[in-house]
Amino acid sequence: MTDEAFYARCADLLGTVHEHLPFTHHKRTRWNNRKPGSGRFPGCGIIRIFGNEVHIAIRSPIVMHERVQGRNEAILLIEERLRVQGETRQ
Repeated sequence: MTDEAFYARCADLLGTVHEHLPFTHHKRTRWNNRKPGSGRFPGCGIIRIFGNEVHIAIRSPIVMHERVQGRNEAILLIEERLRVQGETRQ
């Protein structure tokens, strides 16, 4: 799964948009990682890819702060948390 497809799927699950901006440097540093996009989801939080690890820090529609191995696992985890939240609200 490409970065763009992963972020698009996350945006779809969260009910928001994501402007995919490909990372143009060979390594992330505190100075070259300031562009909007790049895992930022307006009104929800941040989902970042670091190699095979995915860091999820969102506050809407669910509060979630996790690190998981793999993009598919991250999507499954978000889907599961959204499903559980939907069941508790009913």
